[in-house]
Amino acid sequence: MSRRKWIKRTLLSIAFVLALTAGVSYWAFKGTPEYYQRRAMSEQERADAAERARRKIFRTQEWVAQLRADAQRAVHAASTGAPPPSATTRSSQPFSVSFTEEELNAGFETWSKAFGWDVRYARYISDPRIVLRKDRLILAGTVPDVGTVASFHFEPTIDAQGQLVLTLRRVYAGRLPMPDLMWTSQRERLLSAIRQRLPAWQRGATMAPNGDPNRDAMMAAASNLLLAVMNDQPGDPSIFVWDPANKAATPVRLTEVRLADEELTLTAEPMTAAERKAMLERIRAPESSATPLAR
Repeated sequence: MSRRKWIKRTLLSIAFVLALTAGVSYWAFKGTPEYYQRRAMSEQERADAAERARRKIFRTQEWVAQLRADAQRAVHAASTGAPPPSATTRSSQPFSVSFTEEELNAGFETWSKAFGWDVRYARYISDPRIVLRKDRLILAGTVPDVGTVASFHFEPTIDAQGQLVLTLRRVYAGRLPMPDLMWTSQRERLLSAIRQRLPAWQRGATMAPNGDPNRDAMMAAASNLLLAVMNDQPGDPSIFVWDPANKAATPVRLTEVRLADEELTLTAEPMTAAERKAMLERIRAPESSATPLAR
Protein backbone atom coordinates (compact mmCIF):
# COMPACT_ATOMS: atom_id res chain seq x y z
CA MET A 1 0.00 0.00 0.00
CA SER A 2 1.34 3.38 -0.98
CA ARG A 3 2.02 6.02 1.66
CA ARG A 4 -0.67 8.28 0.12
CA LYS A 5 -3.34 5.55 0.33
CA TRP A 6 -2.32 4.74 3.89
CA ILE A 7 -2.65 8.39 4.92
CA LYS A 8 -6.01 8.66 3.16
CA ARG A 9 -7.38 5.55 4.87
CA THR A 10 -6.05 6.72 8.22
CA LEU A 11 -7.74 10.09 7.84
CA LEU A 12 -10.99 8.43 6.79
CA SER A 13 -10.81 6.17 9.84
CA ILE A 14 -10.23 9.13 12.13
CA ALA A 15 -13.11 11.03 10.51
CA PHE A 16 -15.38 8.01 10.97
CA VAL A 17 -14.44 7.69 14.65
CA LEU A 18 -14.97 11.40 15.23
CA ALA A 19 -18.34 11.31 13.47
CA LEU A 20 -19.38 8.26 15.46
CA THR A 21 -18.26 9.90 18.71
CA ALA A 22 -20.13 13.08 17.84
CA GLY A 23 -23.23 11.07 17.00
CA VAL A 24 -23.12 9.12 20.23
CA SER A 25 -22.49 12.31 22.23
CA TYR A 26 -25.40 14.05 20.53
CA TRP A 27 -27.63 11.03 21.23
CA ALA A 28 -26.54 11.04 24.87
CA PHE A 29 -27.01 14.83 25.14
CA LYS A 30 -30.53 14.63 23.68
CA GLY A 31 -31.35 11.34 25.35
CA THR A 32 -33.86 11.12 28.17
CA PRO A 33 -32.51 9.57 31.41
CA GLU A 34 -34.43 6.56 32.66
CA TYR A 35 -35.27 8.26 35.96
CA TYR A 36 -37.05 11.05 34.04
CA GLN A 37 -39.39 8.56 32.38
CA ARG A 38 -41.93 8.21 35.15
CA ARG A 39 -44.87 5.83 35.15
CA ALA A 40 -47.95 7.28 33.51
CA MET A 41 -50.62 8.06 36.09
CA SER A 42 -54.33 8.40 35.48
CA GLU A 43 -56.03 11.62 36.49
CA GLN A 44 -57.56 9.85 39.49
CA GLU A 45 -54.20 8.42 40.59
CA ARG A 46 -52.59 11.85 40.29
CA ALA A 47 -55.40 13.47 42.27
CA ASP A 48 -55.15 10.81 44.99
CA ALA A 49 -51.36 11.26 45.25
CA ALA A 50 -51.72 15.04 45.47
CA GLU A 51 -54.34 14.63 48.20
CA ARG A 52 -52.06 12.34 50.22
CA ALA A 53 -49.28 14.94 49.94
CA ARG A 54 -51.70 17.67 51.04
CA ARG A 55 -52.76 15.70 54.12
CA LYS A 56 -49.15 15.05 55.14
CA ILE A 57 -48.30 18.73 54.75
CA PHE A 58 -51.39 19.62 56.75
CA ARG A 59 -50.29 17.30 59.60
CA THR A 60 -46.88 18.97 59.54
CA GLN A 61 -48.50 22.39 59.70
CA GLU A 62 -50.66 21.25 62.63
CA TRP A 63 -47.52 20.25 64.52
CA VAL A 64 -45.88 23.58 63.67
CA ALA A 65 -48.98 25.49 64.83
CA GLN A 66 -48.84 23.63 68.15
CA LEU A 67 -45.15 24.51 68.50
CA ARG A 68 -45.95 28.15 67.91
CA ALA A 69 -48.80 28.08 70.43
CA ASP A 70 -46.55 26.42 73.04
CA ALA A 71 -43.85 29.03 72.45
CA GLN A 72 -46.40 31.82 72.85
CA ARG A 73 -47.66 30.30 76.12
CA ALA A 74 -44.07 30.01 77.37
CA VAL A 75 -43.50 33.72 76.64
CA HIS A 76 -46.75 34.57 78.43
CA ALA A 77 -45.81 32.38 81.40
CA ALA A 78 -42.39 34.02 81.72
CA SER A 79 -43.94 37.49 81.85
CA THR A 80 -46.94 36.71 84.11
CA GLY A 81 -45.90 33.76 86.25
CA ALA A 82 -48.55 31.50 84.70
CA PRO A 83 -47.77 27.75 84.39
CA PRO A 84 -45.58 27.03 81.32
CA PRO A 85 -46.59 24.42 78.70
CA SER A 86 -45.99 20.81 79.68
CA ALA A 87 -42.74 19.31 78.42
CA THR A 88 -44.58 16.12 77.51
CA THR A 89 -46.99 17.52 74.94
CA ARG A 90 -47.16 15.90 71.51
CA SER A 91 -45.73 19.04 69.91
CA SER A 92 -42.61 18.83 72.09
CA GLN A 93 -41.65 15.49 70.52
CA PRO A 94 -39.77 14.96 67.23
CA PHE A 95 -41.98 14.87 64.14
CA SER A 96 -41.40 12.67 61.08
CA VAL A 97 -43.11 12.79 57.71
CA SER A 98 -42.54 10.68 54.60
CA PHE A 99 -43.41 11.51 50.99
CA THR A 100 -43.34 9.22 47.99
CA GLU A 101 -42.00 10.41 44.67
CA GLU A 102 -45.50 10.30 43.16
CA GLU A 103 -46.93 12.37 46.02
CA LEU A 104 -44.28 15.08 45.68
CA ASN A 105 -44.65 15.36 41.91
CA ALA A 106 -48.45 15.22 41.89
CA GLY A 107 -48.63 17.77 44.69
CA PHE A 108 -46.17 20.13 43.02
CA GLU A 109 -47.98 19.84 39.68
CA THR A 110 -51.33 20.57 41.31
CA TRP A 111 -50.07 23.56 43.29
CA SER A 112 -48.10 24.91 40.31
CA LYS A 113 -51.29 25.19 38.30
CA ALA A 114 -53.33 26.49 41.24
CA PHE A 115 -50.89 29.29 42.12
CA GLY A 116 -49.57 30.04 38.63
CA TRP A 117 -46.03 28.86 39.30
CA ASP A 118 -45.95 26.97 35.99
CA VAL A 119 -46.43 30.22 34.07
CA ARG A 120 -43.48 31.80 35.86
CA TYR A 121 -40.96 29.02 35.30
CA ALA A 122 -42.18 27.91 31.83
CA ARG A 123 -39.65 30.21 30.16
CA TYR A 124 -36.75 28.43 31.84
CA ILE A 125 -37.92 24.84 32.35
CA SER A 126 -40.78 22.54 31.47
CA ASP A 127 -42.07 19.33 33.02
CA PRO A 128 -40.03 19.63 36.25
CA ARG A 129 -39.77 16.47 38.32
CA ILE A 130 -38.48 15.29 41.66
CA VAL A 131 -36.77 11.90 41.56
CA LEU A 132 -35.96 9.96 44.73
CA ARG A 133 -33.26 7.32 44.69
CA LYS A 134 -31.29 5.78 47.54
CA ASP A 135 -28.95 8.56 48.77
CA ARG A 136 -29.90 10.77 45.82
CA LEU A 137 -32.46 13.55 45.41
CA ILE A 138 -32.67 14.51 41.75
CA LEU A 139 -34.26 17.71 40.44
CA ALA A 140 -34.82 17.43 36.71
CA GLY A 141 -36.59 19.25 33.92
CA THR A 142 -36.49 19.97 30.21
CA VAL A 143 -34.64 23.16 29.25
CA PRO A 144 -36.44 24.65 26.22
CA ASP A 145 -33.43 26.69 25.03
CA VAL A 146 -31.28 23.60 24.47
CA GLY A 147 -33.97 20.96 24.08
CA THR A 148 -32.62 18.48 26.59
CA VAL A 149 -33.18 17.31 30.15
CA ALA A 150 -31.04 18.97 32.81
CA SER A 151 -30.77 17.20 36.15
CA PHE A 152 -29.11 18.09 39.44
CA HIS A 153 -28.17 15.18 41.71
CA PHE A 154 -28.04 16.02 45.42
CA GLU A 155 -27.00 13.86 48.36
CA PRO A 156 -28.80 15.20 51.46
CA THR A 157 -27.85 14.12 54.97
CA ILE A 158 -27.34 15.33 58.52
CA ASP A 159 -23.67 14.93 59.42
CA ALA A 160 -22.11 13.89 62.74
CA GLN A 161 -22.03 17.54 63.88
CA GLY A 162 -25.76 17.94 63.24
CA GLN A 163 -25.23 20.11 60.15
CA LEU A 164 -27.38 19.82 57.05
CA VAL A 165 -25.26 18.67 54.12
CA LEU A 166 -26.86 18.99 50.69
CA THR A 167 -24.01 17.98 48.41
CA LEU A 168 -24.45 18.56 44.68
CA ARG A 169 -22.84 15.38 43.32
CA ARG A 170 -23.40 15.66 39.59
CA VAL A 171 -25.12 17.79 36.97
CA TYR A 172 -26.28 16.11 33.77
CA ALA A 173 -27.43 17.30 30.36
CA GLY A 174 -29.45 14.41 29.01
CA ARG A 175 -27.35 11.34 29.77
CA LEU A 176 -24.06 13.26 29.69
CA PRO A 177 -22.30 14.79 32.72
CA MET A 178 -22.56 18.54 32.25
CA PRO A 179 -19.17 20.31 32.27
CA ASP A 180 -18.90 22.97 34.95
CA LEU A 181 -18.26 25.59 32.29
CA MET A 182 -21.77 25.08 30.91
CA TRP A 183 -23.44 26.38 34.06
CA THR A 184 -20.68 28.17 36.00
CA SER A 185 -21.75 31.58 34.67
CA GLN A 186 -25.36 31.05 35.82
CA ARG A 187 -24.13 29.82 39.19
CA GLU A 188 -21.92 32.86 39.65
CA ARG A 189 -24.72 35.25 38.68
CA LEU A 190 -26.98 33.61 41.26
CA LEU A 191 -24.33 33.77 43.99
CA SER A 192 -23.53 37.38 43.15
CA ALA A 193 -27.21 38.38 43.35
CA ILE A 194 -27.57 36.66 46.74
CA ARG A 195 -24.41 38.24 48.17
CA GLN A 196 -25.58 41.70 47.09
CA ARG A 197 -28.89 41.37 48.95
CA LEU A 198 -27.85 39.20 51.90
CA PRO A 199 -26.24 41.92 54.09
CA ALA A 200 -29.43 44.02 54.05
CA TRP A 201 -31.56 40.99 54.93
CA GLN A 202 -29.18 40.10 57.75
CA ARG A 203 -29.27 43.63 59.19
CA GLY A 204 -33.06 43.63 59.11
CA ALA A 205 -33.50 40.08 60.44
CA THR A 206 -35.53 39.84 63.65
CA MET A 207 -37.29 37.09 65.55
CA ALA A 208 -40.07 37.55 68.10
CA PRO A 209 -39.73 35.97 71.57
CA ASN A 210 -42.01 33.12 70.43
CA GLY A 211 -39.81 32.48 67.37
CA ASP A 212 -41.83 34.31 64.70
CA PRO A 213 -39.33 35.61 62.11
CA ASN A 214 -39.79 38.61 59.89
CA ARG A 215 -39.36 38.38 56.12
CA ASP A 216 -35.71 39.49 56.23
CA ALA A 217 -34.86 36.66 58.65
CA MET A 218 -36.50 34.07 56.38
CA MET A 219 -34.79 35.44 53.27
CA ALA A 220 -31.40 35.56 55.01
CA ALA A 221 -31.77 31.99 56.35
CA ALA A 222 -32.73 30.64 52.92
CA SER A 223 -29.87 32.55 51.28
CA ASN A 224 -27.32 31.26 53.79
CA LEU A 225 -28.43 27.70 53.11
CA LEU A 226 -28.28 28.19 49.34
CA LEU A 227 -24.77 29.67 49.60
CA ALA A 228 -23.68 26.65 51.63
CA VAL A 229 -25.09 24.26 49.03
CA MET A 230 -23.53 26.09 46.08
CA ASN A 231 -20.17 26.26 47.88
CA ASP A 232 -20.31 22.57 48.87
CA GLN A 233 -20.34 23.39 52.58
CA PRO A 234 -22.50 22.16 55.49
CA GLY A 235 -25.53 24.35 56.17
CA ASP A 236 -27.66 25.23 59.16
CA PRO A 237 -30.26 22.48 59.84
CA SER A 238 -32.48 25.06 61.58
CA ILE A 239 -35.20 26.03 59.11
CA PHE A 240 -38.48 27.93 59.08
CA VAL A 241 -41.72 26.06 58.35
CA TRP A 242 -44.68 28.15 57.19
CA ASP A 243 -47.87 28.03 59.25
CA PRO A 244 -50.64 29.26 56.90
CA ALA A 245 -53.30 29.27 59.63
CA ASN A 246 -51.41 31.96 61.53
CA LYS A 247 -49.63 33.44 58.50
CA ALA A 248 -46.32 33.00 60.29
CA ALA A 249 -43.26 30.76 60.20
CA THR A 250 -41.86 28.62 63.00
CA PRO A 251 -38.22 27.54 63.39
CA VAL A 252 -37.48 23.83 63.74
CA ARG A 253 -34.29 21.80 63.52
CA LEU A 254 -33.93 18.98 60.99
CA THR A 255 -32.40 15.95 62.68
CA GLU A 256 -32.72 13.33 59.95
CA VAL A 257 -33.01 13.24 56.17
CA ARG A 258 -33.50 9.70 54.90
CA LEU A 259 -33.80 8.69 51.25
CA ALA A 260 -34.94 5.39 49.80
CA ASP A 261 -36.04 4.53 46.28
CA GLU A 262 -39.09 6.71 45.63
CA GLU A 263 -39.47 7.91 49.24
CA LEU A 264 -38.15 10.80 51.32
CA THR A 265 -38.43 10.96 55.13
CA LEU A 266 -37.74 14.10 57.16
CA THR A 267 -37.54 14.31 60.95
CA ALA A 268 -37.52 17.60 62.85
CA GLU A 269 -37.42 18.71 66.47
CA PRO A 270 -38.78 21.83 68.21
CA MET A 271 -36.33 24.51 69.32
CA THR A 272 -35.95 26.11 72.73
CA ALA A 273 -35.86 29.85 73.26
CA ALA A 274 -32.06 29.69 73.61
CA GLU A 275 -31.75 27.72 70.36
CA ARG A 276 -33.95 30.22 68.53
CA LYS A 277 -31.76 33.06 69.79
CA ALA A 278 -28.63 31.24 68.60
CA MET A 279 -30.27 30.64 65.22
CA LEU A 280 -30.92 34.36 64.80
CA GLU A 281 -27.28 35.08 65.64
CA ARG A 282 -26.17 32.64 62.93
CA ILE A 283 -28.58 34.20 60.43
CA ARG A 284 -27.19 37.67 61.11
CA ALA A 285 -23.52 36.62 61.09
CA PRO A 286 -21.49 37.71 58.02
CA GLU A 287 -20.85 34.88 55.58
CA SER A 288 -17.13 34.69 56.36
CA SER A 289 -17.65 34.51 60.14
CA ALA A 290 -20.75 32.33 60.44
CA THR A 291 -20.30 29.64 63.08
CA PRO A 292 -21.69 26.11 62.85
CA LEU A 293 -24.52 24.84 64.98
CA ALA A 294 -23.41 23.92 68.49
CA ARG A 295 -24.43 20.43 69.57
